[in-house]
Amino acid sequence: MVVDTTYYDLLGVSTDAKAIDIKKAYRKKSIQEHPDKNPNDPGATERFQAISQAYQVLSKEDIRAKYDKFGKEEAVPQEGFEDAAEQFSMIFGGDAFASYIGELTLLKNLQKTGELSAEDEKEEAEEKAAAEKKESTAFSGATEGLERLHLTEGAPSVKSSNQHSQQATRAKEEKPKKKTKLELFEEEQKREKEKSIKELSKLLSDRLSILTESEYNAACKESFSRKFEEEANMLKMESFGLDILHTIGYIYCEKGQIYLKSQHAWGFGGVFHSIKAKSGVVVDTLKTVSAALDAQNTMQELEKLKALAESDEVLRDEKGQELAKPSAEELAQLEQRLMGKVLSAAWHGSKFEIMSTLRSVCDNVLEDDHTDRKTLIRRAESLVLLGKVFKRAFRSKVEQEEAQVFEELVAEATKKKSKHK
Repeated sequence: MVVDTTYYDLLGVSTDAKAIDIKKAYRKKSIQEHPDKNPNDPGATERFQAISQAYQVLSKEDIRAKYDKFGKEEAVPQEGFEDAAEQFSMIFGGDAFASYIGELTLLKNLQKTGELSAEDEKEEAEEKAAAEKKESTAFSGATEGLERLHLTEGAPSVKSSNQHSQQATRAKEEKPKKKTKLELFEEEQKREKEKSIKELSKLLSDRLSILTESEYNAACKESFSRKFEEEANMLKMESFGLDILHTIGYIYCEKGQIYLKSQHAWGFGGVFHSIKAKSGVVVDTLKTVSAALDAQNTMQELEKLKALAESDEVLRDEKGQELAKPSAEELAQLEQRLMGKVLSAAWHGSKFEIMSTLRSVCDNVLEDDHTDRKTLIRRAESLVLLGKVFKRAFRSKVEQEEAQVFEELVAEATKKKSKHK
């Protein structure tokens, strides 16, 4: 018995709605009531906030249970409600795929890497300047000492001076090199990645064990497929969710087939698939770099046009004819195109990291020395089956339109948020 249905009514779902239905309803309602979609409606912001609160309660099982039993007063998140715009932007990307691909850190760490590299360069320059000053002071002191010795006891031998110089050089060479902040950070990230891959490998083994430790007949395989088809239907509506599902499916099929082919006579099939996979890595690397360069070129073009638009000088072409300055509309269109290219570059970078992580995880699962060959073959077959389920996931036309509108709104919200920081 539910004592209050207000939140369910706001999202337009029944009181026994599943998590996937609640999430879909929130996405649809938040798009309809988003302030950017209703600029002339003063009540849109209030409705948008109410929808966000309803989702924050109903999307968490423990809070939802309290709401069903006691009502709104007892169903407030421990940390309080998040701002609707903040909650909206957080759902972009989300952590729905965390148990499959872990945390994506490649793009997140780019800025950190650049900052640490700059700090290291600054410290190195400061240390070099301090060392030069110290050497200069020491040389000056030594010169004065030699002059005094020369006046009192006579100049020291050349051999003695050379020995002193050699000892100082050896002491400098033997001193262990201090690791830079960037090197320490990269070592830490490597350890974290290894830990993450180990955890993801355990999760994947457990996921596959649903089938590998069953009777392993046609009925079990059908049940296994249906279970993950339902999960794929939820995951596909995440930002870039369909692309991520297809990427996971591709790697699962690739690694599973490589293992199964390697078990046949001479293992030539496995070698062929392995070579094919490695060539695919090269192609993915080139696509990632190309997307990043494309976004960078568009960014430079935009900065140039903005500078021209803000300049008081008359613009002329090579023939000396006056040029019209770029309009605000033209700049806005280029900004929109840049956003698309930045998102594309971010996706290609994320995809490259996802594929690298998945390949390492699959290798761990299929090359487990503590597991017998029969189970490993079942794992590989189950991995291919799961991969095929994810590869055939798709969005209907309505779902695709909804997902695109949602991603555009969230990208815009994220952009506004970064400008205010």
